[in-house]
Amino acid sequence: MTRQRSKQEQKIRAWFKAEVGKRLEALGAVKRGEEKCYPYLLATSIGPLEVAPEEDWVACVWTDLERAKAAIRDTRLNHCCGKWNHLYDAGMFKSRRMAQAAVDDFFCELGLFLPNGSKQP
Repeated sequence: MTRQRSKQEQKIRAWFKAEVGKRLEALGAVKRGEEKCYPYLLATSIGPLEVAPEEDWVACVWTDLERAKAAIRDTRLNHCCGKWNHLYDAGMFKSRRMAQAAVDDFFCELGLFLPNGSKQP
């Protein structure tokens, strides 16, 4: 049985999703619409990255799988389909400070693949 989330936790999760979207747009990501599985498209140094912020994770997929496999050495990358998802423990959404740490973690990893000269928001 799943535990009911408090209003505060629901609010923090909504903030997380919105904050990831806001920071993607600040990096120049194109918002293609909520009806898309991956509503954001971001140009990176290893090809386009499709991104879908969720309430407690960030779904990503690289459109150029071969370039992604050559550049990314961590186990987060699915070498068959190009998915590069970022999942966070439920405990990360108990406070705004912890949710901010999750946002910062995602953008720190993403920063490795931003074109030279891109500034993190």
